[in-house]
Amino acid sequence: MKKLNGSKITDFFKRYWMGVVIIILVVAVMASSVEIYREEVLNIDPTIEYIEQKTLFLSAEEIDTLNPVISGSEDTYYLSKLIYSSLFNFDENLNVVPELVSEYEINTEKAYIDITLKKGVKWHNGKTLTANDVAFTVSAMRAAGSACPYYNKIKKINSAFTRGNNKLSVYFNNNYNCSLDDLVFPIVPSSQYNGAAAFASADEGFKPVGTGQYKYKSFNKKKQLRLVPNDDFFGDKAEKNISVTMLPERELSSNMMEIDSVSCYVDSSANRKATALDRGYRIFDFVSNNVEFLVFNTVNQYLKQKDMRKALAYGIDTNKILDSAYMGDGILTDTVYYPNFLGVKDTLSEYNYDIKKAEEMLAGLGWKDIDKDGVLEDTNGKDYTFRILVNKNNATRGSAALLIKKNLELLGIKTEIISLPKTEYMNSIKRRDFDILITGYTVDENYDLRELFNGKNQWGYNNYNLFMKARELDRLYTPKQYAQKYEKLKEQLLEELPYYPLCYKKMSLIGVNTFKAQGMPMFNDIYRNCYTWNWSVVSEKNNEKKD
Repeated sequence: MKKLNGSKITDFFKRYWMGVVIIILVVAVMASSVEIYREEVLNIDPTIEYIEQKTLFLSAEEIDTLNPVISGSEDTYYLSKLIYSSLFNFDENLNVVPELVSEYEINTEKAYIDITLKKGVKWHNGKTLTANDVAFTVSAMRAAGSACPYYNKIKKINSAFTRGNNKLSVYFNNNYNCSLDDLVFPIVPSSQYNGAAAFASADEGFKPVGTGQYKYKSFNKKKQLRLVPNDDFFGDKAEKNISVTMLPERELSSNMMEIDSVSCYVDSSANRKATALDRGYRIFDFVSNNVEFLVFNTVNQYLKQKDMRKALAYGIDTNKILDSAYMGDGILTDTVYYPNFLGVKDTLSEYNYDIKKAEEMLAGLGWKDIDKDGVLEDTNGKDYTFRILVNKNNATRGSAALLIKKNLELLGIKTEIISLPKTEYMNSIKRRDFDILITGYTVDENYDLRELFNGKNQWGYNNYNLFMKARELDRLYTPKQYAQKYEKLKEQLLEELPYYPLCYKKMSLIGVNTFKAQGMPMFNDIYRNCYTWNWSVVSEKNNEKKD
């Protein structure tokens, strides 16, 4: 490769001096911007040396017991996911994926699954996981009965037969009330207690032994739980220790961060961002399992027409509602199911805000402004006022109702907001005394939404075809087949449109100002990816400099 001589370098700068100067200025501005971001946004002073900490401090309300088979503590439920492993688990789109399972075959009609476990998985006590441990877990949870937090899953299982050291078959009671979701629960060791009943009654002094990413170190019920990395873990290994501070109330977590007793916590409250910003904490948003949506009263003489429901949907600006009513604290979806459910991508294009389309559909239904007063009349020349029902105590939904009212009135649709106290609001729902209901729904991780289509919901909506398609998601299928089943359900949901989603609300992982997170948690696993989280403190050398 030839080198440039002195004269050529001089000629180069004479010809391109302006470009060189611009490049130097751009680089300087970028470097300056990075420092401003670090100092003002992240509150990181580049002149201060920070030391990454070896322990992640979490918090929990007082825990009843660490026994996952009988604990009623929400914190035990989430912490158990760090200590124990499951046959299957959920990915970020709520697909069920193997965890302790290496291979499996399903029989949908006969409702059973043949499982081969991963080889070489070690318990924290050094023993090897076997199929007998899985069968023992089912027996222990069954012995615990309704006290077991996984009872609704275990009661669907008829039996679990071992077929060798690392193989077993799980049989369900029927083929229309079972799924891979029902095999997501912590597997416990058969060697820890003399029998399933003994395990199910172990409470005081229980020391968990799992196969998970972290293992038990010590526990003081009033003070602290300590976990350490499991060096024999079969997946991504953790490096940091975990210390869980016991608090009388979960809300105290924010205060404890000010004295470095808590590194981070998960919060879904409405005021979480204001609190975090006020105290200089870092915020990482992720999607909750709380969906806000409209219910169209399909018994109504007008709303029983699909095209009327579609016309109204086109006329509602969900982007503005999300930004203004929900303060941007949510995510839009195609249906009431979780965003990108089972990997089926949301396009947000089916009923995108389109006034012209809404007007065309209303005209096609025969709605016209006959008397030129700005309000549309029906095919019989009559006015009709659509009633929007909302809980008076929910300010966010009240704001959404006002925006929807404005949207529909732009179309010439006369509307009235019925804002009632909770008891009257609930009674109006039961009587179906509304045209459009603004409500919300908190969904379990298994996303069994059959209740929304079987007539047993509060507003009495019943649709046999939608129910049958939703029921298919509660049978034994492969992940690919589940996605295909949901695609068909989604297509019909968008066609029938009994429900119109406003947004899925967000929740947040909140950490101290030096906190970093490479991987996010999920609503059903708040410590998911915590092995990628870290935080730092100021080096003592900096304090010495100040002195």
